[in-house]
Amino acid sequence: MKKFKPIIEIICYIVLPIVIWKYGREPLGDYYAMLLSTAPAFVYTIWNFFNDRQFNVSGLYIMSSLLVNTILDLVSDSAEWMLWNGIYFNFGMIAFLLLTIAIKKPIVMYFLIDAAYVQGTPREESRKKYKSKELFKYFQWLTAFLILRDVLESGVKIWLIYKYGVDGFDKILITMRTFGYVMSIVFVGAVMFVFNKISQHAEKEKSAESEEEEEKVI
Repeated sequence: MKKFKPIIEIICYIVLPIVIWKYGREPLGDYYAMLLSTAPAFVYTIWNFFNDRQFNVSGLYIMSSLLVNTILDLVSDSAEWMLWNGIYFNFGMIAFLLLTIAIKKPIVMYFLIDAAYVQGTPREESRKKYKSKELFKYFQWLTAFLILRDVLESGVKIWLIYKYGVDGFDKILITMRTFGYVMSIVFVGAVMFVFNKISQHAEKEKSAESEEEEEKVI
């Protein structure tokens, strides 16, 4: 099933929403067609959450974002407001991410603690390691990258709304999904860089412990 995940995501996040939008506008109207087009992504994300048992900070972050976004869509009174509410949601996420950096609890650090836990590393062990002076700055930078992503995403979407309006929803959807995938690839690359730094840090600690043991023997 996992090998088909990219295909399923493209179908749920791009293909089905566009099909629903194209064939639902006339009988349902712009707002309800756009609202219905969000259903495949909503159902797929919910299914993923429970199927992968993501009952951790990462999963709760994703679910909270999804629910807030869905509520904003439901309270919108027009298709255009649905588009704009997505931007307002981004502004809220930017404020939240900035707060996690300001209070020195960068959200990405908790994402990677969850990832390490899945690999078998206790959360407390990862937390202690990641909060070290040498590594902590990388989690601040990664969280700052998410802020940059949301700022750029908001700017691109505002430009697209002014350029195409509601009639260009399919173009906006494709562009924003493509932008999201590109930024995700860059983010994964940044995370891999940080994991490499974590491995180097672990090797240094192991080497230092070995030297201490040798000194005790002598």
